[in-house]
Amino acid sequence: NSSIKQKRWDSISKMDNCITIDGPGGSGKGTVAKLLAAKLGWNILDSGALYRLIALISENIKETDPDSIGIELKDKNIFFKLKGDQYHLIFDGKDITDTIRREEIGIKASDLAHNQNIRDLIKDTQRSFYDPNIGLIADGRDMGSVVFPEAKIKIYLDASIEERAKRRQIQLKEKGMEVNMRNLISSLEDRDLKDKNRDVSPLLIPEGAKVIDSTNLSIDEVVNKIMDLI
Repeated sequence: NSSIKQKRWDSISKMDNCITIDGPGGSGKGTVAKLLAAKLGWNILDSGALYRLIALISENIKETDPDSIGIELKDKNIFFKLKGDQYHLIFDGKDITDTIRREEIGIKASDLAHNQNIRDLIKDTQRSFYDPNIGLIADGRDMGSVVFPEAKIKIYLDASIEERAKRRQIQLKEKGMEVNMRNLISSLEDRDLKDKNRDVSPLLIPEGAKVIDSTNLSIDEVVNKIMDLI
């Protein structure tokens, strides 16, 4: 099955209707991806949510090796569904969006994302979201460099650490949480350092990517810049 999938994938020389959006946390990837998907009518892939799904699965099985997780993923329907203005992750007929947002799931997902075997396992699932008849917006940290290097349009979205911390603070306040700005900046700096220096799929600017600094741009301005590229 693996060789058949790879042969089919190798036949796709250029993914004209695939846009990858990579970048550090708080750069606006998720919001931009959501707006682009809605505007274009394309599928969306939130790769971070998939790693949280893997973390959730690993809670319910004795062994967290890729083979055991793969069995739990096999033949399960996984997709993102737009509800209101948010995309929800549907797994095996259940909306697990709120469940995977638990803090302990996020910590586990971050650990699993550093495992090459886990990343190899999830790659087929990530690529399955691409339908050449529909199109895909893929949001993550290695979308344009590893998962969809064939994508015609690659975006690396960035912003200053202060602006990213401010955006994260606003998000948390909307959820009723109070967070110290200095602690947020420190947390983002630590995450950036780990993402950029890890051995497995480090965060980097993909070859041929358009770098957009969103520090002084509104979300609509970022979306319009990407639409101009299309």
